[in-house]
Amino acid sequence: MKRNLLFVTYREDDFGDGLSYALDLAKMMDKGIAILLVHKKKLSKRFEDLMTAITFAEANEHETAREEMQGSGSAGSGNELQHLLREKCNHSGISTSIYSAVNDTGSALKDFLKKNNNVEMVLLSPSITDNGNMTSRELKQLVRTASRPIITMAKHAHVA
Repeated sequence: MKRNLLFVTYREDDFGDGLSYALDLAKMMDKGIAILLVHKKKLSKRFEDLMTAITFAEANEHETAREEMQGSGSAGSGNELQHLLREKCNHSGISTSIYSAVNDTGSALKDFLKKNNNVEMVLLSPSITDNGNMTSRELKQLVRTASRPIITMAKHAHVA
């Protein structure tokens, strides 16, 4: 069985730079790539957004309800995103598997690695490690429990 790289990113964020690096690395190493899309919003927050949208819909404020649902990330946009990802990966010639997770990043990654033993290396996108989305303590704990190399990506600072 061919070993894969695992690219972890937030579903809601732009991941173009991180994905292109992960695809280049997979191509150089002659590996496949698995992509784990983690939901940034907590499940309780999405539930609150859904309940707000229902309230607007019951009050015949259908346009406001649609806007609220689009803000919470509907299932349709997730399918479009997965289709776009698969297209980009297929264009690069890399075999790809795409997964989604609702848990926080650390828990989602641990669960994924328990179920999939064909992951050789984990790549965390810049959106995961930037702006305190994952604390250094969470990252250290993840490194200890993952038993695989974990690579964190960072965005380059633009020089003006």
